[in-house]
Amino acid sequence: MEEKVFHAGSVEFHVDNRNFGEDGGPSVRVFGEADGNNIQLLRFDCFRKNPHYHYDPSGKNDHRNLDKTEVPDSIAWTIEQLGHNLAEMINTAGYASIAEQVDQASVVQILPEIESLMRGES
Repeated sequence: MEEKVFHAGSVEFHVDNRNFGEDGGPSVRVFGEADGNNIQLLRFDCFRKNPHYHYDPSGKNDHRNLDKTEVPDSIAWTIEQLGHNLAEMINTAGYASIAEQVDQASVVQILPEIESLMRGES
């Protein structure tokens, strides 16, 4: 899948496939502007073997694994987080000023297309 960028208010979503050694799968990177720079705030790697996500991947890189027994569909989980917890997660990543500007309604509007792309349906 070629990278596709979606804009929703103050954040952008970069959707593509990433490969890491023997693992890989669809990925969503969330970017926002801080101090005049476009910064990667969050990354969701819906990998086949080891699905996980990152808070502030370019900075502190707080990496969290998803337990496949608790989260059998990492794409659905990712879409749910983006739809309901995006501002909170951006705040946890350390970017409170960007979190305050999240337009959740704009985010929710683009999620069906992001999910379809991640599932290889578009």
